[in-house]
Order: sequence, then structure tokens, then C-alpha cells
Amino acid sequence: MSKIKFDFDDDLIAVEDHDRKRRLVAARDDEGGWRILEGPIDSPYALSQKATAETANQVLIGVLRWLDESDE
Repeated sequence: MSKIKFDFDDDLIAVEDHDRKRRLVAARDDEGGWRILEGPIDSPYALSQKATAETANQVLIGVLRWLDESDE
């Protein structure tokens, strides 16, 4: 079982996978869409863009897929 931390609010969704030492962050942009970023937990300034999404539901589906990748 992975050690995972979730943080949700209206403009930000953050997930930390402590086993992989990776972070996934989705932030709402000025146009109402979402930018999804990924990077190491210990370096918050080293996030790179992974994808974009139109809705928070799409972000959450992306989070589940990202977590599934960590189980492989």
C-alpha cells in the first residue's frame, strides 16, 4: 500500500506519493481550465507540465491513472 497525501480546494489539487517521492499538482488557470504538473516532492520548483484538463473531474481521473502507474 502506497503512502499518499491528498489536498483539495477550489483552485488546487495536490497529491504526494511518498513511496515514489513524486508530487502531482493541478492548478486552475485564468481561463477556467486546469494545468497538471508533476515533479519530485523534495524540489517544489522542479515541477514540469504533464497535461491539461478542462474540469476537476478530468483532473481526478488523471490522478487515479498517475497513481495506477506507481503500482506497476
